[in-house]
Amino acid sequence: MTSVLVVDDEPAIRKVVASALTQMGCDKTYLAEDAESAREIIERQRPDLVISDVKLPAMSGVELAHWVKSSEVVSDTPVLLMSAFGEPVGHDADGFLPKPFDIDDLAQFVEPYIS
Repeated sequence: MTSVLVVDDEPAIRKVVASALTQMGCDKTYLAEDAESAREIIERQRPDLVISDVKLPAMSGVELAHWVKSSEVVSDTPVLLMSAFGEPVGHDADGFLPKPFDIDDLAQFVEPYIS
């Protein structure tokens, strides 16, 4: 069973990405509107993959990725960052997807983790 956490403060983005993940064969999708909620979901549910926007209220997606990668418990969880403002320099994530993105671009990163 594959689970993915989608973190974005825009409800429409969360919905589109979650729908695409379901079509790709993802079994469970968790949604969070900010990094703090995402941390709670990660600690409780241990998703197989985290997809996060860079620009979030309070804690950024870059900080969330660093938190995941620094964790003793979930550091092996892949993290994909996405942003309309370019790829952040020196981030800890496993990949980056520029917004707006094509679903095929999303699938290219996600499919190795959900198949």
